[in-house]
Amino acid sequence: MALYPLSRGLRAVFVCNILSSTLWFCCLGRFLLLLPLVGRRFLPAAIADFFHIVAVLPLVTFFVVNLMGRENHKSSDFWGLFNAARMVWICYGVIYPHPKIAKHTSYLTLILTWCILNLIDSTYYAFKVKTHSSPMWLFRLHHLHFFITAPVAIVSEMILIFLSGTYEKHHVYELFLDGCLIAYLPIAFFAFKHLLARKKDKYDDYLEKRRLGRSGGVELSGALGSVPNEQPEAGQPET
Repeated sequence: MALYPLSRGLRAVFVCNILSSTLWFCCLGRFLLLLPLVGRRFLPAAIADFFHIVAVLPLVTFFVVNLMGRENHKSSDFWGLFNAARMVWICYGVIYPHPKIAKHTSYLTLILTWCILNLIDSTYYAFKVKTHSSPMWLFRLHHLHFFITAPVAIVSEMILIFLSGTYEKHHVYELFLDGCLIAYLPIAFFAFKHLLARKKDKYDDYLEKRRLGRSGGVELSGALGSVPNEQPEAGQPET
């Protein structure tokens, strides 16, 4: 797997993805290590601060990619910004004001899901930037994990928003939380359609070309082409 020289902008994107994958891996490792040691009841207090800081990285990555790593922008970039901003809002606008809701199992499910999906995505994009390719197993994980992570994350977030609304004392913000809860499923539907379209374009079409290439005696490389014009999407629904 060849290593390509990077411009200053792409070097910043690469470093940002490496940093993200490392911190998400640390967050996942901390979660898996502390869960059997302190139990479900005390785990939120042991991991929440670190997790909430790491959850800001997708938003940072989005701006680094769009300001330093890309020249052309497209309408689908909206989902990257929406997903990243949503993660920050969930942490600091839903959970942080009412820490009691972090004791609910949905918070632990959210941590595990976000760690897994962001670890996969940031690692994939780090490979793409530096090598213009990726291992086939990582390529498959990147384009298929949303079938599991997206529904789990959506349900976990909706539960936390509902619980936050029950503790909220400011009437206006309570109405805002209720409105977000009502809008969550329609937005999730369109986000899921976007992910399916991305899968068809980046995954299904590539595998079909690979199959046709093999039948014609031509072996394609194990991953998609160059990354500079592809924007790393920050988070899922992808959430």
